[in-house]
Amino acid sequence: MAGKEELIGRAVIDADFRRRLLADPQGTIEAEGFDVEPELVAQLKALDPAAAEAAAAGLDQAFAERRAAS
Repeated sequence: MAGKEELIGRAVIDADFRRRLLADPQGTIEAEGFDVEPELVAQLKALDPAAAEAAAAGLDQAFAERRAAS
């Protein structure tokens, strides 16, 4: 079973998964078969989805700029 690192990694690179995870953390984690501690689920539920999406977009932009520069 995949754990916390895999969950976070997928959320970073898969925008659709990230949106589902932020909208319904418990349901998405269960449906996808991740094995994470309840504290992580609680943290995800407490996140502001719009703020999390904006942060992810910033990371996407930073990665794109680094790729373009290399």
